[in-house]
Amino acid sequence: MDATHLDSTASLEAAALEYAGRGWRVFPCYEPARIPSGALICTCPKGERCGNTGKHPHTANGVKDATTDAAIIREWWRQWPTANVAIATGGSSGVDVVDADAKADGVTMLLKLEAERGALPDTVTARTSGGGCHVYFRHAGMVSRAGSIAPGIDTRGDGGYVIAPPSLHRTGERYAWVEGLGPHEMPLAEAPEWIRNAAQPKRSRSVPALPANTVNAWQPPLHDAVTEAQLRKRLRATSDSKHAATVERMLAGEALFPSGHHDDNLWAFISYLRFKCPEASDATLLRLLGPSVEAMACDDHDVREAARLLQRVNAEYAASRADSEQVASELSGRGGPRTSLTADSSSPGDHPGTDDWMAAPGYAIYDGQALGIFKFTDKGNLSTIASAPINITETGEDEHGTCYVTVRWLYGQRERVETVPRAKVSGSDILELAGRGAPLTSNNSKRVQDFLQAQEQHSHAILPRVRIFTQSGWSHDLRSFVVGRQVIGEPGRVIMPGDAAFLDALKPAGSADEHLRLMLAVRDKGPIAEMAWAAGFAAPLLRLLAMRSMCLSVWGPSGAGKSAVQAITTSVWGRPSGLKISGDVSSAALQGELARHRDLPTWVDDTQLTREYMTSLLAYLVGTETSGARATQTGELRTRKTWRSLAFISGEKPLLQVGGAAGAKNRTLEVCAQPLGDVALASLTHQGLEKHHGHAGPLFILELMARYTNTDRLEKLREQHRQLAFKMATETAEQARYAALLVLADVLARTLVCGEEESRARAAALDAGQAFCAAVKKESRETQATADAAYDFIMGFVAANWLGFSQSGAFKRPGMVLDEKDDTGRSIVAIFHTTMQEIAREGRFDTRQVLTELVMKGLALKDEGHLTRKVSVEGKRVRAYCVVLDDARVEMGRTPGPARETRTVEGKP
Repeated sequence: MDATHLDSTASLEAAALEYAGRGWRVFPCYEPARIPSGALICTCPKGERCGNTGKHPHTANGVKDATTDAAIIREWWRQWPTANVAIATGGSSGVDVVDADAKADGVTMLLKLEAERGALPDTVTARTSGGGCHVYFRHAGMVSRAGSIAPGIDTRGDGGYVIAPPSLHRTGERYAWVEGLGPHEMPLAEAPEWIRNAAQPKRSRSVPALPANTVNAWQPPLHDAVTEAQLRKRLRATSDSKHAATVERMLAGEALFPSGHHDDNLWAFISYLRFKCPEASDATLLRLLGPSVEAMACDDHDVREAARLLQRVNAEYAASRADSEQVASELSGRGGPRTSLTADSSSPGDHPGTDDWMAAPGYAIYDGQALGIFKFTDKGNLSTIASAPINITETGEDEHGTCYVTVRWLYGQRERVETVPRAKVSGSDILELAGRGAPLTSNNSKRVQDFLQAQEQHSHAILPRVRIFTQSGWSHDLRSFVVGRQVIGEPGRVIMPGDAAFLDALKPAGSADEHLRLMLAVRDKGPIAEMAWAAGFAAPLLRLLAMRSMCLSVWGPSGAGKSAVQAITTSVWGRPSGLKISGDVSSAALQGELARHRDLPTWVDDTQLTREYMTSLLAYLVGTETSGARATQTGELRTRKTWRSLAFISGEKPLLQVGGAAGAKNRTLEVCAQPLGDVALASLTHQGLEKHHGHAGPLFILELMARYTNTDRLEKLREQHRQLAFKMATETAEQARYAALLVLADVLARTLVCGEEESRARAAALDAGQAFCAAVKKESRETQATADAAYDFIMGFVAANWLGFSQSGAFKRPGMVLDEKDDTGRSIVAIFHTTMQEIAREGRFDTRQVLTELVMKGLALKDEGHLTRKVSVEGKRVRAYCVVLDDARVEMGRTPGPARETRTVEGKP
């Protein structure tokens, strides 16, 4: 865009839209306006009193409001047509800017530095007022700081912004692109190393050097300055249970540590003795240690070794004392407890970078183990709060409004980082960090909380605000999608504590082309395989279409390729075996997996769930979403936790039975199939997917965002889904909606991932979907047996196994005929509990529901509210269901058998 084309204010909106089209986030700023006297003043409420004319934001949140959304940009410039255009710098836009101010001799200094250190590459450059310039580079993590390169040369990176052409400067000049170096003429170059090095955040706070004449004054005393009683009392005064126990063993002359634990423990305990009692002589400490060291009976750790370790500890303590005195002297020289970061700091250059230790008013931090966090008391003495630095360096909120903070501390001379919800450092839960090495105890936790709170409040304005994602799947506003550690869409930070294996499984591997070839080879095997493939892309559509979770169940003989086609679904996102639920799981574990797989497919192989009822439970959980307590990724239970999941279940038996909840049935599509029909092909598919996976999902989401996720286009997607649902022939309208979801996913995957022409893709997907629905409908009708059909099946089993019911000596008898009659004089057969369960599995019906209906029909007995009764068999009590015999079917009198034993119902003759 040439400068001559940007002279009119009408071009301001066009410029903002062009920059947004390049991915640069923009927002409006107040512009200068000419008053009758001819002077230019700011159009903000301060007017001529404004000290930042034409450079401060119109919007409430300033640079945080910067966007690339064209609709928002048009609305801004409709409201403020003459507003200056500002570009947010840093990672959000992918640009860093070097600002050379001509009035502060910044241009002259930049030319001098180029002559000394190397010329700047050709890159996008804008002309500012008085001959100054903005030099744009690819984002490399520069800080936003005045004079970061040299006096008069500022940098703008994360959290900063620059005014862009054709905005108006307070001098009356307009910002303009240098001819030949506009963004439409020149790509962004990488900043030279000397620029990048000078503009990086400071990594650590420097420690003042000791004066040359400083000597280490502390030496271990030759004579004790405390009595032995005082020494013992002081050693016992510890909140550390391990130290307390070791002190008691030492005072009792017992072995300090068990065999194999002498090395580090002996040095650590001697360090504790010296730091706790610097007034005690070496001779006294060794006298106390001697008996307990000898009791360890260790050749490598005798009294001589203890003496050697004590000399080493003395040297360490002396160095620590010298450092402490040096820091105290430095602070005293500054006039008290105020630190370099004070409340009245006005220059952006005074603020520490993201990775610096930061301090709050009244506190100071030293990067060593001796003092850590400390403050001055009323008497001017240093009071230690924690033995090592601990600090907050960044904060942000997730999509649910939970505030997260990053806490840092030194442990073992290394920096450790933990990102936790803000509530974790505001209550007793802060002590959990002590288990990971943070310098916290129950004694100092309250003072550390006060310190962190003061520090956070003081530093709030300069803490980087980051967007936090804590789960896979869509963000609340559908502008981002998280897969593992990858954020597609708007940038943010992913925090998934404790999910290393899950995140590793979501990493792509192998060849994207080979993965696509494998997927298409499986998809083309038939409609069942095609719908399973499409279901991998259907998972993220559930939320877009406001649908609830669903199941897809494929059952049939082993080795027919059921698991292989369902492995395709998870391979779209990552490694199939890593995303599969297996093992003996609980209800809470299933809920946790479903919550963690939010908007991603979940693969369950029911042959690997050793508790048989768990697969039915999974169908219930996914189908109805009625569980009161849901598990989170960290293992916690949270009530009314909402999630959307698409679960795939494969096995050798059907999942749904007559007794399944209606919601589970309506949201479960089940078929009996042998999708591949070839064991060798299934094995090769598994092997290939383990090597090549995780490529199609992110590509699908990128294309979906580009075409459908904004408000207007999303309605088009919903309309496509409604049209497809009308063409699906299933048992219920809700099943049709879920079948249509798979067909829609098939259409989108064919077009967005495979590049097929839309009309042909739609026709092919519709054919496959209708064939799939026919199989689902057939399966649904077979599983929807009535209670009468179940009764016929039960009587058929009784007739086929009549010998076991009518003769007392039958081997492993399944039940027995009672002497009792019902009200109409019909005979009663008692079917043992385990036998009825076998009959129900074979007949594919739910025992409880069928027996309840049979009781209502008068074909079964109910005893005191229970469907089962206890009957006596050879003196043993056995639980059984009591069902009225169908005489016509069984023909009782035809096989009288031997004389019957006396059979009684417990409590009755």
